[in-house]
Amino acid sequence: MEADDFHGSYKIKRCNTCSSHSVNPAPNEEALNDYYNNGKCNLLLDDLLKARYKKTADFILDDRIKIVLDLIGGINKGDVNLLEIGCSSGTFLAKLKHFIAEKFPDKRILLAGIDIDANAIQSCVDKELELTVANAETFARSAVGKYDIIVHFELIEHLIDPFSFMTNLHKLLTTNGCMLFTTPNAGGLEMMASGYNDFRLLAHSIFPPMHLNAFSVANMTHFAIRCGFQVMEISTPGKLDIDMLTVCADDIDNDGLKRLTTLDEETKGLIQYLVTFLHGSSHMRCILKKKYEVSHG
Repeated sequence: MEADDFHGSYKIKRCNTCSSHSVNPAPNEEALNDYYNNGKCNLLLDDLLKARYKKTADFILDDRIKIVLDLIGGINKGDVNLLEIGCSSGTFLAKLKHFIAEKFPDKRILLAGIDIDANAIQSCVDKELELTVANAETFARSAVGKYDIIVHFELIEHLIDPFSFMTNLHKLLTTNGCMLFTTPNAGGLEMMASGYNDFRLLAHSIFPPMHLNAFSVANMTHFAIRCGFQVMEISTPGKLDIDMLTVCADDIDNDGLKRLTTLDEETKGLIQYLVTFLHGSSHMRCILKKKYEVSHG
């Protein structure tokens, strides 16, 4: 079903089955490779990630690292192989390496990463990391069943074909291997409060040429099973929904949501807690396990 165009530039379609949105037609792979290798915003993003890496504490990286350490701790073998897709210059892996050395001194853990951005790979923050310029499809051909853990953050929404991407990661995982990833929650409060054509401070779940596919808590389980995975956890640990509504209060049309922005800070905090508890925040975190065999043809 046709939805409103994105600022008159991109066609958006809504699935009649799960109500998810996607850009259709999407930019081709050549155009996206040029965008991610040469776009100024991606160079700025790499700078931001490196700045986070230099901080002694960063709540985004540290939260993800804690979860990965828990996943590693649940693997009952000496050697563990971990792969980050979309690793940029390796800032997450470099910080993870430090914590692994402290917590698992007796485990042999290989940290690897791939990214299509050659500039980011060349500016790697830790030369001991095994980083490769590649996409998931080509990389999967040479590393079938190699990795115990795969992570990717704010990536799947950028892809032309997320189903193909996930089935390629299914190939890369060992039997019962785990995947951790994050993506915007299209059904989250802040996303629902203002559409992709409204004024907003943060990118919407649909935001071409970056965000080409929108996922929600409601459809992620179905998508994961279709790709051959069992859902271990889906949560929405976001913290900014009420803050974003408050900043953009003048541009919100819904009277009830607009009234939320006038409440005192303590009440806003309680509402944000409730939104998160009910899986209604606009940031989604998923942990999946390789479970079902699927056709990769």
